[in-house]
Amino acid sequence: MALQVVAVITAVVSIIAFGGTYLTSDLILGLISGIGLGCGMITYYGGIARSSATVVSPLVAVLSAVIPFGYTVITGADPSTWAYVGAAVAIAGLVLITAAGGPATQLRTGLIWGTISGVAYGLAFVVILEASDDAGSWPALTQRLGAAIFVIGFALKSRASLIPPVGVRLFGLLGGFFAGLCTILYLIGVRADAPAAIVTASMFPAASVAIGRIFFHDAVSRLQVIGIAISLAGIAGVVLG
Repeated sequence: MALQVVAVITAVVSIIAFGGTYLTSDLILGLISGIGLGCGMITYYGGIARSSATVVSPLVAVLSAVIPFGYTVITGADPSTWAYVGAAVAIAGLVLITAAGGPATQLRTGLIWGTISGVAYGLAFVVILEASDDAGSWPALTQRLGAAIFVIGFALKSRASLIPPVGVRLFGLLGGFFAGLCTILYLIGVRADAPAAIVTASMFPAASVAIGRIFFHDAVSRLQVIGIAISLAGIAGVVLG
């Protein structure tokens, strides 16, 4: 709840600061995309709770990259051969990062939840790609509103608390700020180079491992380090291609 509310506020501030063309169609696209993000987030954490990140994260990362990447190709983007190779390498690195993190548990359950989450995220990213180039942060605003509505509705139905525990409230607020900023930067990125932005945005497992190691001194295996290097090489291939 706190995360989504702050994400909405971040989008509002961005609109005030940088402006953008108001179009009803862009607002609707953002709202639909936000519902997809909310579904993706809930099923992602639901999958991790029922199975493990080892099973869920690779599926989510791959699907959230492959679906919008494929869409951009179908609708007219023309990535080079190097871009295709780079995307495949980056995704292979993601799988290695997550698979090397620990043993798989409840495989079938994790595959089901991870697939639902990955498809939801992928379709959400596809929808937001259709926003007009001069919309500014307006699609980001309604995207975060859509996600907030979906998450709040799910929480109310599940009778979960809408207010985070005292010890994590600050992290929820910071998470909301970065979530809103993430959507804004994603919109800027896909307008500049959609295939490169899409593949790069799916690198959250690599970023999670690196942050965990740097700030929380988490154990990181050699294979995970290799996976990060492979993912970065793949991203370089997409961007340079």
